[in-house]
Amino acid sequence: MSTIPTIESKYHLKSIHAEIDLFDRRLAHLNKYDVFETEAARAAAARKLNLKRDPLVVTAKRLVAEGVEYKESDLPRSFRPEGVPAPVEAKPEPEPVAATHNPAENRSARRQGSPYAGTSLDWEKSVQHYMQNKSAKA
Repeated sequence: MSTIPTIESKYHLKSIHAEIDLFDRRLAHLNKYDVFETEAARAAAARKLNLKRDPLVVTAKRLVAEGVEYKESDLPRSFRPEGVPAPVEAKPEPEPVAATHNPAENRSARRQGSPYAGTSLDWEKSVQHYMQNKSAKA
């Protein structure tokens, strides 16, 4: 569990909603997929998760009653009416920027000088020497 911050804000409420949603998913997984020897063992495991979840629900409802703002998309699934999907926030798509590509522009014209020019790591000089020797042999 996370530690409770001293200032109760919309961010605190968002993290509480996220924890409640996590417990909801864990309970659903426990009820659907986990294998137990008896139904009593399953009920005991579900009770343990509910004991951890219930104080979070009380705190979240108290914060909402106090007027802490929240987004509908942050609500846990168990707080939403049944059959209503989570609202999706539409993000505005950035306008595509037209590429100013000139095919006639040579790649070597854009190339900057090497920061290793004049050092032992200067590879451009060795490439030029190779190309001259290659053309002389042909």
